[in-house]
Amino acid sequence: MDVSTTAGGVEMLKRDIPPAHFIFMIRSFSLLSETGNEKHESGVFQACDKKWRLCVYPKGKKKQQADNGDNGDGHISLYLQIVDTHNFSPGWEVYAKFSLFVYDHVQDKYLTVKDAGGKVRRFHYMKTEWGFDQLLPLSIFNDPSNGYLVDDTCAFGAEIVVVSNATKRECLSLVKDPKKNTYTWRISNFASKKTQQFIYSDEFTIEGSTWKLKVFPRGDSSAKGKYLSFFLESADSSNLTVNDRKLYAKYKLRICNQLDQREDQEKEATCFFGGSPAVTRWGYYYFMLLNQLESAAKGFLLNDTLILEVEFMFLTKFSEF
Repeated sequence: MDVSTTAGGVEMLKRDIPPAHFIFMIRSFSLLSETGNEKHESGVFQACDKKWRLCVYPKGKKKQQADNGDNGDGHISLYLQIVDTHNFSPGWEVYAKFSLFVYDHVQDKYLTVKDAGGKVRRFHYMKTEWGFDQLLPLSIFNDPSNGYLVDDTCAFGAEIVVVSNATKRECLSLVKDPKKNTYTWRISNFASKKTQQFIYSDEFTIEGSTWKLKVFPRGDSSAKGKYLSFFLESADSSNLTVNDRKLYAKYKLRICNQLDQREDQEKEATCFFGGSPAVTRWGYYYFMLLNQLESAAKGFLLNDTLILEVEFMFLTKFSEF
């Protein structure tokens, strides 16, 4: 099997085995020029769980379009295009090695054209086609004695190996004053909940992270019987622990004054949640004296309802890209 490599780093050889994934036959090839289209596309085929098509440029791909800046004039150009990418995640990338083929009718072989050295090409939303602008000179391709165009019929093919892209990509950003940065928790029938050691709010999500508020109505630990204890707790703590990830938050915990909001009781906190050993909650054991909280004149507990809030000022956001 003779192998030749061009100056442009393209490896060419002939083999008996047909392409594994797709063959694209064109009859009446000479009539393609009459359509006025410089590019002719095959139907869609599937390989390596992706969808593709072949793109043939019968008179060559123009210089400004060509991959290596060469002019495809005087040559036939052949490209592989990835398609049906609208369901891919934002910032998608597909890495692939591929071979393109031209059938030789005379020798009953397939001219195999590929990047030398097994080069991997990166398909992405701004670059969906890769191929060879100078696949074959038209003088060679059009000569029936060479076997590529016989009875005005030719056939092209493709064989693709998608390289597993196992790289996990993660972006960390610090969000200041995130949107919808305040969560309000109304606790009705608060008197009936004083017998419970602690109570939780519903879970809520801010910038992709899930949280809940935790309150000890009669205080926790050394604050028991004297103070209300108030904490912010990460509902993603198990995921943070698995990934050994730390989630920074700067926030205010607040008990709302229902008579005068200027008298709200609030305390600021900063914490790195997660890590190892994991920090799952952060707040205050001695948040507010019970005798102040339970005084109707103070305005914090009205109609047996307590209103608590958390307001985020800064928050770490993790996202994939």
